[in-house]
Amino acid sequence: MAVEIRVPDLSSYEPLVQLRMERCPRLRRAQAEWPFVHAAELALLEVRAAYVDGALVGWGNVVRGTWFPAGIALLNVTVARSHGRRGIGSAVYGELLAALPTETEMLGGAIDDSDAASLEIAVAHGFEVTQHGIESDLDLVDLPRPEPAPGVTFEDVSSLEFADEEAVEAMLRDSQTNPEAKEGFVSTLDTYREIAAKVEREVAALARIDGAPAGIVIGEVENGAFGIAYTGVGRAFRGRNLAYSLKQYAHLLAAEAGATVCHTMNEESNVGIRRVNAQLGYQVSGGVYRIRRPR
Repeated sequence: MAVEIRVPDLSSYEPLVQLRMERCPRLRRAQAEWPFVHAAELALLEVRAAYVDGALVGWGNVVRGTWFPAGIALLNVTVARSHGRRGIGSAVYGELLAALPTETEMLGGAIDDSDAASLEIAVAHGFEVTQHGIESDLDLVDLPRPEPAPGVTFEDVSSLEFADEEAVEAMLRDSQTNPEAKEGFVSTLDTYREIAAKVEREVAALARIDGAPAGIVIGEVENGAFGIAYTGVGRAFRGRNLAYSLKQYAHLLAAEAGATVCHTMNEESNVGIRRVNAQLGYQVSGGVYRIRRPR
């Protein structure tokens, strides 16, 4: 079997997206096509594809966002089930490694936690599980209106424009005590603005306490689904059930924007936000192992 590996024509990336979604049935389209839709915001995007007799049988990509910690890139390889265990994935992986810039010191990836075979392959290539992201969904029907405590107000900030931007930015940074941030993935308002420029509809909600920025929810509506990218509450404002009521408000904004379901992912050890999600009625739909290995 002669396998050709080359840079695919990305003027039409649909075959790549379809193969990844067929191989990973729980993957949403917005996730599968994310590297291509947001290519302009990425500091690095390399794609390699494998063909047998001209037919696509596998592909992979490596990306690095401008907001990533120094030295890390995320890598993903997908092979059609009919061509698994033939060395095609390893060959694509090798081509991607060769394309990495010299300053890349750490590789990351993600594997569906129900896919034991793929995890076995990743471990054989030197990867280790470092986090376990838990995915949860909520149907956006019969939504209750939040009941804010005295002094608490909510704002639709889907434009991501703020009269007191410095204060909002400071609160956003202070709120990032999640496991991903501890690994170095710290986001700013500009990060979300860059991503928002390419999504169908940005949705964001801000909570204030006595006028001060206290919490924020940021996400996007794509194909009728509200994907929450981040929920955070400033440390000085925690312990007041603010995330619960703020997410209720964000759900209403998303439903008004056409969403019928909400998706979110949180690290398994992030018990605070997972407790809030459970109280709001979210149902666990699956999970993803986040993996790492030194280059």
